[in-house]
Amino acid sequence: MKQPEQTSFIFYLTLEEDLPKTFYVFNHYLKELGLILVPVRIDQLQSLVNSTEQTQIIVISSVIDARELKLYNEKVRGLLKYVLKTKRLTFMHLSSFSRVNDFKLYSMQKNYYFMKYPLDAALLSAKIARYYELKSEQNVLRWPGGKRGGVGAIL
Repeated sequence: MKQPEQTSFIFYLTLEEDLPKTFYVFNHYLKELGLILVPVRIDQLQSLVNSTEQTQIIVISSVIDARELKLYNEKVRGLLKYVLKTKRLTFMHLSSFSRVNDFKLYSMQKNYYFMKYPLDAALLSAKIARYYELKSEQNVLRWPGGKRGGVGAIL
């Protein structure tokens, strides 16, 4: 018997009240691939990680101009190192600026990815969909048996 298909969500971190143009571009391409792009604010991100049933959470953040960079540095950057400690969250930072100073700190955890604009949105959406698929399979494919019992210390 097949399991029912679970709806797959990719989250888009919004820095302002209005959705940016990049949200609609990625939403179009991800919808074609069967994924739903959901806008989320930084204050909702922490509760999302704690409350969602998804095993893997992918968050996309886009910074295009200096105003968005200022908002990113004020709101997101301080909270990011605490949110990334949960291995369930993968943060994909798209920016037209150079890497954040903390890139070395984040990249060691292997759940922070930095990509510099200009990017092909269709190609990046396909890579995000493939990444999501691989992460989902990784949690499903486990050895059904337990661990082999060890021999206790013989005295």
